[in-house]
Amino acid sequence: MLELRIVVPTHLTAATTSVLDGHPGVVTLSLTAGSSVIPQGDVITATVLREAADMIISELREVGVDSAGTLSVVEPRLVLSRAALAAEGNVPGSPVDTVIWDEVSRRTSEDASLSGTYLILMIAATMIAGIGVMSDSPILIVAAMVVGPDFGPTAATAVGIASRRWGVARAAFATLMLGFLVGIVATFVMVAALAATHVISREEVLAPRPQTAFIYEVGWTSVIVAAIAGVVGMISLTTAKSGALVGVFISVTTVPAAANVAVAFYYGLSGEARGSLAQLLVNILTIQIAAGLTLLIQHKLTSRNNQHIKALLGGSTVRVLEDDSLRD
Repeated sequence: MLELRIVVPTHLTAATTSVLDGHPGVVTLSLTAGSSVIPQGDVITATVLREAADMIISELREVGVDSAGTLSVVEPRLVLSRAALAAEGNVPGSPVDTVIWDEVSRRTSEDASLSGTYLILMIAATMIAGIGVMSDSPILIVAAMVVGPDFGPTAATAVGIASRRWGVARAAFATLMLGFLVGIVATFVMVAALAATHVISREEVLAPRPQTAFIYEVGWTSVIVAAIAGVVGMISLTTAKSGALVGVFISVTTVPAAANVAVAFYYGLSGEARGSLAQLLVNILTIQIAAGLTLLIQHKLTSRNNQHIKALLGGSTVRVLEDDSLRD
């Protein structure tokens, strides 16, 4: 269940309520006339099923709610309503699997922008992974995965490409790659400092490191893991499920490889450096492809569900998204 709070000028009130009134996905609808000061107009509140929200929001945008007023969406922690249970039985789709494309677009647009927090977290994650590589410590590799913030711009790039919002895709990819570059440079400086102060000896780094060798050895297993990470990551983003844990999953294929680029480059291990860089680039590409394909499949399924809801309305007011219209 979702709660829509709509503030519109009075001349849009009738068009707005016509979208909501009688829709099978709307459980409650209330109107407080003249209660809005900015803009001068009315406040409309509706409780809707999550599986119908994408279509309802799309129709509200078409009548101009977002340009002349405001539309905010809140997810209540608890809703007790027999009417809601009855409505869920009449509307096709699952609330768990439902994708609200405006929500996805807004979230990924925020993740596309470069920020100081993102760079600090990327530096911290790469440095931790660098120490983990030098000491052959899988525990530190896991710690770096937890800190790694690359899930946001990775997903934003995939969403931007799939929705043909090329500006967002370019900005997100630039944010992603700049974060890795800054992390690698910072880790290189840290490695040089640790070597100069003999905190970690050269012999320790050059010794066999079986626990972390997977970081620079590119193979089909790493590609498969990256593909799975892309699929699960996109599902997590679009359905708001387990986002933090999936971010850790994605970082296992990227952050440690970036850290080992710095470590191997400093110690002159050209083979490891090339392998780590290849691992990083292959994993980023694989994640993007897998995430993009997952997004397109989800969009097709959402469009099909919207068609079923439209059939319940007898083909009236609500219109279905075009297949290529992941909205701005």
